[in-house]
Amino acid sequence: MSAYYDFQKNPSKAGKEGEAPLLHPRIVSRGTITTEELLGDIAHATSFTKGDVEGVLTALTENIAYYLREGYHVELGRMGFFSASLKATREVTNPKEIRAANIYFDKVHFRVSAWFRKHARGRVERAKWFRFRESEEVDETVLRQRLEKHLDKHGFITRIDYSGITGRLKNRALKDLKLFVEQGVIQRKGAGNQLYFVRAEATPTE
Repeated sequence: MSAYYDFQKNPSKAGKEGEAPLLHPRIVSRGTITTEELLGDIAHATSFTKGDVEGVLTALTENIAYYLREGYHVELGRMGFFSASLKATREVTNPKEIRAANIYFDKVHFRVSAWFRKHARGRVERAKWFRFRESEEVDETVLRQRLEKHLDKHGFITRIDYSGITGRLKNRALKDLKLFVEQGVIQRKGAGNQLYFVRAEATPTE
């Protein structure tokens, strides 16, 4: 199986005056593989149960978080390395101007190993049924059909998933999802980076 790609306009590097805008290839997302699906795949391919794999994953997650809090970099097999970064509450020109209370953990970074990068590479082919859309109008019926097809298969959808199956960029995708919520097609779950959408529950009739 191959990954599909299409071309998207590069907003940071416009073409010369009178020339077509520059494009860059981008993978067309097939959707999101959930943790539950990964656990099932591993259990099916090994002698471990889903519970065994889930237990190991939970332990790995908790231990990685612990060692990052302690100031370590953490290697995860041949995948790569986790590290944490810090941030100050204000700009600093003199280390004596600020105390530890004003320094906090900011982001967690993951640096992929050369081995993993090599083994994650696959074949690609042009997606004939898809193209990334920015300002083009797409029929709402088509958008809803793709949304519902994804929900039928996965049970939920994230904004990133929706962008992948429709070609909508972030802001446009969020507007679409908000509209579908208002129409009673889907409902929001979670918040922030954990935001996702599921089918709206049917309102009981009297």
